[in-house]
Amino acid sequence: MKSVADIHADILARHAKAPSKFSYFFLQWIKFANNSDDLFTARGASNENYLQFRLSQQHVDSAAVIFDTIVSYWREKEQESRIFSYLTQEDKDGNGIWHYLAGTLHNHEGLATLRMARTLLSMDIDFSRRNKFGQSPLSKMLLPTPRWKSLNALIQARHLSIENVENAISEQAKEDTARNQLMSFLFSSDISVNQGLLSQHVLHQAVQPQADMTLRAATCRLFFDYVDAEDHSPAFFKLLGIANHAMFDDIIRLLVQNTAETISQMGAPDVATRKAYAQLYLAKRLLRRDKSGEGLLFKSLAAGKYNHMAKITSLLRNDDLTINTMVRGETVRKPVTVDKTSPAPTNPLLSLLLQQDQDGNTVFHHAVAASDLQALRRLLSGLAPSDLYAIIQSVPNKVGVTLMQMISDPELVKRRMFKAAVDKIIAPARAKKIVDGVAALDGDVRDFLIARVKEIEELAKSVGRKGPLPPSFHIPAPAHRHA
Repeated sequence: MKSVADIHADILARHAKAPSKFSYFFLQWIKFANNSDDLFTARGASNENYLQFRLSQQHVDSAAVIFDTIVSYWREKEQESRIFSYLTQEDKDGNGIWHYLAGTLHNHEGLATLRMARTLLSMDIDFSRRNKFGQSPLSKMLLPTPRWKSLNALIQARHLSIENVENAISEQAKEDTARNQLMSFLFSSDISVNQGLLSQHVLHQAVQPQADMTLRAATCRLFFDYVDAEDHSPAFFKLLGIANHAMFDDIIRLLVQNTAETISQMGAPDVATRKAYAQLYLAKRLLRRDKSGEGLLFKSLAAGKYNHMAKITSLLRNDDLTINTMVRGETVRKPVTVDKTSPAPTNPLLSLLLQQDQDGNTVFHHAVAASDLQALRRLLSGLAPSDLYAIIQSVPNKVGVTLMQMISDPELVKRRMFKAAVDKIIAPARAKKIVDGVAALDGDVRDFLIARVKEIEELAKSVGRKGPLPPSFHIPAPAHRHA
């Protein structure tokens, strides 16, 4: 039996004697004498076949010709069993054709590799099969730099799943923290470089009727639980900027279904407790914040996604959460903390609305600075008058600036923000953004907020009170003294 080295030497020698396009030469070569049989049986030092050998040498264009020729020639000769046997051949370490192909992608990803990949996929040759060291070809495609052209071929062939991705990542990261960071890195790259094609693909799979609970849970982990190591944001934050209404609705529907399935397995003793657990589970994901302290509403505001904003807030209850517990044989309602750092720690919706960024600004501060009346209408809709009044009049940022001061006293805002910048309490660029926004404030925003304040004050007077009731949340004190 001839070896791979013998085959290679013969091909090089004959091609040198009769130079021509390699595709033409190799077709003539495989037809000659016993070359087809010798090619099929030849093995190298690592038990690799000739195609695998050429890929290992990074001879990608030549390998693509060999690949196409053996498929077409053996098919023509009605030797299809040879094709499958040859392409599923593994070397002594359990590396198959996909391992060898994946090894070329970091330097040679292109039309030749994609053509081979698509043919392998059409034959259902497994791209996730691990070698003897537990390494799969997919892990090479994913890390350290995702090979998006090849991955997109897997996506287009509908072969890639979130379980495939998680398993491949697990090969290189055994600890949860490292694995989560790699998953976040991968899907952040997908969104920033690959137009979110992988994210859209796994989401589409998860919302199909035939999808099971395990798949839905894995997809939810992807969007909400894997956090970027640098900016601390989950993939959902980045998706907000590119997701259309249909994609966003699918994500929300997936989250709601996963929440219901998770809570049903917890065995809550009664309906009220089950609802409280569901709110806690939702809040854990919807109240996430990035390194700058910004959450989902901040990201929705920045992207101008008002419908997204409304749907996010509609998922959380504007009420204090409690669960029923037994104390000395009696049922007692026990408060449940959603966010211990919040001015409204047991209220899911207010915990979200009152989130503050690193400068103490709420999403309302940002909406006013952006003169975004539509966002303010959405965010303030449905709140109790006393809470709405306090948000406008009394909730400060880090240096004591409230919404009312932003719309009525721009000089005060300018003085406080610039002093904060000088004192290195707030970064100068961020302070300037607020000051510039206040200076250019739209009159409709000012009129809207002042009108809300007057309505609430008049309502209080109409029922014989000196002023509005206290809010249902604690008004935070400024973190720093202000001028």
